Amino acid sequence: MMIISLLFVVVMIAGIYFYRSKNRAAPANRYRKSKNTPRSAVQAEKENNENHFHDDAYAEKDEHDALGLKTAEKTPHSSSASPAKSSSSQSDCVVVLYLMAPKGSEYAGYELLQALLSAGMRYGKQRIFNRHEHKDGRGDILFHCASAVAPGTFDLTKMGAFSCAGLCLFFTASSVEEPLSTFDCLLETIDQLIEDIGGQVLDEKRALFTKDRMVKYRQQIRAFENGKMTVDMFE
Repeated sequence: MMIISLLFVVVMIAGIYFYRSKNRAAPANRYRKSKNTPRSAVQAEKENNENHFHDDAYAEKDEHDALGLKTAEKTPHSSSASPAKSSSSQSDCVVVLYLMAPKGSEYAGYELLQALLSAGMRYGKQRIFNRHEHKDGRGDILFHCASAVAPGTFDLTKMGAFSCAGLCLFFTASSVEEPLSTFDCLLETIDQLIEDIGGQVLDEKRALFTKDRMVKYRQQIRAFENGKMTVDMFE
């Protein structure tokens, strides 16, 4: 009987121990994240620093955008997006004529200066002479006059000792309002210079300037004017 009682007590103690072991709460794992557990102070500080870093980065980007310092991303341009070159584009018409001194002589000093001023030429900032819309120097520049000898400039302080073999008169059709009228004015100026100081007129290749070459120049200028008018209509 005693043995049965002791055995019963042992079974009871074992059952109680087993029951408590089974229902004991599992130890918390601080290295495992749980949705139901609050964030630690370290984790909260870390996330706060990360958010602060990204805010500064975006603020710096916005500031660069406002200052116009943003670098645009390079994107490939498709051939269809690239504007095609206009078929109406044209080359400029450049008029160049030379007035060369008679053979064996040169244009010199104050005589040349007086002839240029009398023809309506005015000394300009580029140290060459310009012909304006009006002979007194008013209005836009129509054409220029440089020395035919390099560097092509004039020094008014040394005109007494200056001499050159010829003059170069030139303009571009795109730089004036009425290219054909400017060409006529240039020819009239050359005629007046020839009356005052003499000389021979050569074309842009320094060949004799003939009537045929003059007609060709007029045709080129007129073609430029017509082409410009067409371009202006479609702009």
